Amino acid sequence: MNFKQIIIIVLFSFALHAQEKKQNDTIKIEINSNTKTIYVLGGIASVITKEDLAFAKKYNVKFHDFGCIAPINFKEYEAKNALIFEHLNKVFGKQWQKEIKSSVMGFEKWKKK
Repeated sequence: MNFKQIIIIVLFSFALHAQEKKQNDTIKIEINSNTKTIYVLGGIASVITKEDLAFAKKYNVKFHDFGCIAPINFKEYEAKNALIFEHLNKVFGKQWQKEIKSSVMGFEKWKKK
């Protein structure tokens, strides 16, 4: 029985490592896509408001709400958001920073840099 458990754990860890590489590649792809995605943590109910939808339309982004379950690779999604924040700064200046909600994943941390 222990041997089966070890094999399952080893196979599962390989699957996790394969996903990490794939996700790192998607960061580069997302920044070059027409619509950028900003990741937010929600709750049981969606945290995306009418103001967020107006922001998304104005700045050509979309929001992805994880709901009440935070992603395992939280830092990766903060890094993805940071790339989007840099893009918004480059294209729109700093005006967008006054309009985005501060609860977006990694925004306050990025802003302090």
